[in-house]
Amino acid sequence: MQSMARILLGRRTLGATALLVVALAIFSGLGLWQLEGWQAQRAAEERDLSTRPPVPLTQVIGADDPFPGDDVGRPVTVHGTWLPDTGFVVGPRPLRGRDGWWVVAVAVLEDTGAPDRTETSVPVVLGWSPDPDPASPSGPVDLTGFLQPGEGSLARDDDPTDRRFPELRLASLTEIVPVDLVSAFVVADDEPTLALPAVPPEDVPPVGASTALRNLLYALQWFVLALGALVVWGRFLREELAGPETVPR
Repeated sequence: MQSMARILLGRRTLGATALLVVALAIFSGLGLWQLEGWQAQRAAEERDLSTRPPVPLTQVIGADDPFPGDDVGRPVTVHGTWLPDTGFVVGPRPLRGRDGWWVVAVAVLEDTGAPDRTETSVPVVLGWSPDPDPASPSGPVDLTGFLQPGEGSLARDDDPTDRRFPELRLASLTEIVPVDLVSAFVVADDEPTLALPAVPPEDVPPVGASTALRNLLYALQWFVLALGALVVWGRFLREELAGPETVPR
């Protein structure tokens, strides 16, 4: 076996090591660049809209519009009138370790902009209550809240007639709300009528598992190439230290 120092300081080994350093710098740099792109795209999707200035609900979603996925948690203003005899609760929904209910009322919107002047309504989560039979508001509506999509886990409702729903599924409200509903509900931020504890809005949408997946796969590819370069260099070094094989005659 040749002298280790002579091998390590030899021209071949130094050249191979220099190539390794260059390859590691390139592969690792590209991998980190793709990884940063993956993180940036996911951060952009889970952005928090709750601090933006509120806009009228009717400017964000109309009567027949699908829910605007980019506006989850956006502050909106609701103007109109409370629809009588349409209050209900959703739950049980715990709040700070206590069991209770979301208190919901339906507001008929004004100035919907519908060409046929069809009335449109929206469910509004007024707050939280330990009482499943709270009072309902009446009169004009003028509040700010956070836009949310309807829930839909298909939780079973054992008694559809008791106005106690397991989730805020908009399709389930058609039997008690005689006015067209928008494809959303609002979590009130400043509704003082019933003096209920506020319900924290779920204002950050979940990030899909496939978001920026291509960037992540590219990053893994570059890191694997960097690892491969290390393996090749290690094999080269072992062969250099072992020296030329003796070929038997």
